[in-house]
Amino acid sequence: MQPDIESDVKFADMPTIRQACAMSPATKSLAGAQLFEGVCKRMKEGLRDENPGCNDETIHGFLLEKLLALRKLEETDAFIHGTAKSLTLIPSV
Repeated sequence: MQPDIESDVKFADMPTIRQACAMSPATKSLAGAQLFEGVCKRMKEGLRDENPGCNDETIHGFLLEKLLALRKLEETDAFIHGTAKSLTLIPSV
């Protein structure tokens, strides 16, 4: 990352970092679960946009497929070394 961008990122994240440092471990755990729930909700919204004719059960299945693929990516060196650019799954409808 370029030094000028890196300093901007640190500055932008500072309130979030301070807030996280002030949280108890239990609150941090809850916040992590809430963040994950929000991400899943946004992912489902995107999947609905990509697959307008699908019902909630099918969308949930697509979400699980994406999460499984992400977990597999995490286990590879490509993900760890930052070379995984994006995740594209073609739903099997």
